[in-house]
Amino acid sequence: MSQAPQTPAPAVAIIGVGPRGLTVLERLVALAAKRFAGTLGAPRSAADATTETALTIHLIDPYPPGAGIVWRTDQPESLLMNTTIAEQTVFPDSSCSFLGPEEAPTGPSMAEWYLANGGTEPLHSTFPSRSLYGRYLRDAYRRIREGAPDFIEIVEHPTKAESVIDLPAMDLPQPVPEGSRATVPEQLVRCQNGTTIVASAVVLAVGHIPSAQPEERARLAAFAELGGGLYLPQGLPAETPVAEVAPGERVIVRGMGLNYFDLQTLFTHERGGRYQAQPGGLLRYVPSGDEPRLALGSRRGIPYRSKPICHEHPRRDWPLRYFTKDNIALLAGIEDLGGERKAGARFNDQLWPLILADLRLAYYHTLSQVRPGAFADDPGQLREAIGEAVSRHLTRRTWQETHPQSGEVGSSEDRAAATARAAASATAATSAARAASATTTEDAARLGRVTREAFAWSEIEEALVPDPADRMSLHTLLNPLEGELFTSREPGETGSLHEWMLDFLRTDLRSSLAGPTGSPEKALFTVLWQSRLLLKELIVAGHIDRVSIDMEILGWFEGFVSGICDGPPPQRIAELIALAEAGIVTFIGPDMRIEENPDALRGASDAPEAEAENASSGIAARPDGSENPISAVQGLTDETQGPRPEIFTVTSAQAAGAITGSVVIDAASPTNSVSRAADVLLHGMLERGQLTAARLTLDDGREKFLNGLALTSRPYRTIDVEGNVHPRRFALSIQLSSKQWGLAIAANPGTNAATLNDSHAAAEAILALL
Repeated sequence: MSQAPQTPAPAVAIIGVGPRGLTVLERLVALAAKRFAGTLGAPRSAADATTETALTIHLIDPYPPGAGIVWRTDQPESLLMNTTIAEQTVFPDSSCSFLGPEEAPTGPSMAEWYLANGGTEPLHSTFPSRSLYGRYLRDAYRRIREGAPDFIEIVEHPTKAESVIDLPAMDLPQPVPEGSRATVPEQLVRCQNGTTIVASAVVLAVGHIPSAQPEERARLAAFAELGGGLYLPQGLPAETPVAEVAPGERVIVRGMGLNYFDLQTLFTHERGGRYQAQPGGLLRYVPSGDEPRLALGSRRGIPYRSKPICHEHPRRDWPLRYFTKDNIALLAGIEDLGGERKAGARFNDQLWPLILADLRLAYYHTLSQVRPGAFADDPGQLREAIGEAVSRHLTRRTWQETHPQSGEVGSSEDRAAATARAAASATAATSAARAASATTTEDAARLGRVTREAFAWSEIEEALVPDPADRMSLHTLLNPLEGELFTSREPGETGSLHEWMLDFLRTDLRSSLAGPTGSPEKALFTVLWQSRLLLKELIVAGHIDRVSIDMEILGWFEGFVSGICDGPPPQRIAELIALAEAGIVTFIGPDMRIEENPDALRGASDAPEAEAENASSGIAARPDGSENPISAVQGLTDETQGPRPEIFTVTSAQAAGAITGSVVIDAASPTNSVSRAADVLLHGMLERGQLTAARLTLDDGREKFLNGLALTSRPYRTIDVEGNVHPRRFALSIQLSSKQWGLAIAANPGTNAATLNDSHAAAEAILALL
C-alpha cells in the first residue's frame, strides 16, 4: 500500500547571519532539537537514512555566517574591537533566565574559546582584533551546525535577499492524509542570485544597512566627482576604499569616533609606519612615506575619551549605590520592578539625579584617595550631602509633582504647591535643575542644563574643594572646547588649537593609564558603564516613559555616555598623539564646516604655488628635528591620475583660518534610520508598506517618526503601514531601536543578555507556529 505524499518540512529564513542572526540560529537549533527528538527518533546514521527532516533553516547573507560583513576574518589584525575578550558571547549561559537549571550552555564564550585555543593575553584588559572575534563567530557557527541533529537541515545562501512576499495560503484536501503536515501561510524570499526560498517564518537580522545620503553629503559627493576630488561616505572602515587615497594627499576627516581610529590605523600602520614606545605610555611615530595627511574634526572637536582599561587596570564592574532597582521602584510607588506594573519613569526628572549622585560619589571618593589635599575640610561632608539629597529626591520627586498637570493634583493651588516642592527638591538633589541665569526651556536644553551644577550643590562643593580644576564638571567633560577661541592651528604657536589638543590628549591618556582608581575623571567611566547596562534593562522591561527615552536618553544622555564610555583603547590615543607630533595629523576644531574651495577653480596655473604653500605648512618636522620622510611624497597620487586638486575647504568658528584638502571622508557612524534605508530589501519593504518606521506621540500630541521599525513587544513581530501585525515575520538587530537602546553592543556573558533573550523568544514563537 503506497504511503500518502508528505508536505515539505517547514522552513525558516534568517536574513542576515552576523552575531544576531547567529544567536537566532543557535536558539532555533537548540529548541527544535528538544521538540522533535521525541517524535522523530535518534539522529540519522549510516545504516538508517530515512530520518525525516523536521525543520529547514535557510541562512541568507553574502558574507560568511557568523562573522558577517563587520567581523570578516580577512580584516587586518591591526583593527581592534572596542571591548575586551571577556565581554563577548553568542551562547546562553547560566545567567540566562530561559535556561533551566539542568541545561548546559551549547557553546563557549569568547573568553572560554580563546583560552581553549591557546590564548594567553589577559581576558579583561585585552582588546582583540576584529578578525579574532570573527574567527570566534565562525567557530561558533561551525559548532552549531555540526551539533544540529540530522532532522534539522541548515542551508547557506551566500547572496542578498531582495524581497519578501506573502504567498496565498494553500488548502490541503480534507481530511488531511495521514502523515501529512498541516500547511501554514508562507513567504517567498527572492535573492539577488535568482534563488527563491519558501519559508513559514522570516527573521530580519540585517544589522547595519546602507543609508541614503542627506543633501549636504550628496552635495559633497557631486562636487568631488565634478572637481576631481574624492568623497568617501559613511561606511565600515574595513570596506572603505582607502587605497584610492594617495600618499601625501590631505584628507579631511569628519568624525573622531571609533571609525576614525580604524581609518587612522589603515592609513599609518597598514602603510608601513611604525610606532616606537616612549616613557609614560607615549609613542613616537616613524613614517613610511606612504601616509596621507589627515585633518580631523567633528561636532565637538575632540575624540571620545579613551577607555581606562589596560593590563594594569582591567575592566571591573562598579556597584551602583543610588541608581538601583529598589530606588526606582520607590520613586514609582511600586513594590518592585519584577511585577506587571511599570514604573513609567522620566529620565531627566527621576533617574538622572540618581545617576548623578553615583557619579559624584565615585568622583570625590577617588579624588580623596589620589589628591587628598584638594579638600579644604573632611570630604565625608560631600558624601553626606549626596546621601541627603538622594533621600529628599526619593521622598519628594514623584512624577505627579514634576508634571502636576498630568497627575492627580487638582486645584491650581495644589499644583503650585507641588511645583514648588519639586523645584526645591530639584535644587537640592540634582545638577540638572537650572542654568545659572533665567532661560527658556529650549535655551536651557541647548546650553546643556542637565550637566550644569545647581546652586545648592555648588555652595557645598566650592567650600570643600576650593580649586575649580579639582571639581567635577560634567559640562566641561562633555564640551571642553566650549568658549575656547584659537588664533592658530600651528604647532608651537601661542593660542594654537594644535597645542591645546595635544595637552588634552596627553591628559586623557595619563588618566586612562592611571585607571578608575587613580583618576577621578575615569572613575566616572565605571559608573556610566553600569548605569547604561541598567538603563538598557529598564527600557526592555518597559519601565521608562517612551517620550523620555527619545527626548532625554537619546536626546542628550546617549551622546554624553558615549563620549566617556565608547572611546578607543588607550593605545589609539597614544598613536594619535604621535601622529600629531609627527605632523601627519592636524586638528580642525568643533562644528567643522566643509565647503567648496574657490581657489581650486582658478586654474592649473595656480596649482604649483598652492601645493608649495601646503607643503610648507602641513607637515612638521619629527620631534628629533630630522626631516619627515612623508614630505618627499607629498602631493603624489596614482601615476595615471596625477595629483588631485584640493577642492575642499574646511573651517571652524573657534579656530582661525581654513584647511584645504582633496579628499573628504565621513567617519561618523551611520544613523541606521530605517526611513533612510538604501538597501534593496528594507527600502522595498518600506515602499510597499510591509514595514514602517515606529512612531512616537509626544507630550504635546505631535507624532514623531523614530529610527527603528514599528514592532510588537518581544518577540518583535513586524507591523505594516496599516498597523497590522505579521504573525510570521520578526525583526531583530539594529532595527529594534524603537524598543531597545544600545543595540550595537554585543551580548555580554553572565548578564542574562537581552539579545540572547530576544533570540530565544523569537525561536520559541517561530516553533509554536510550525
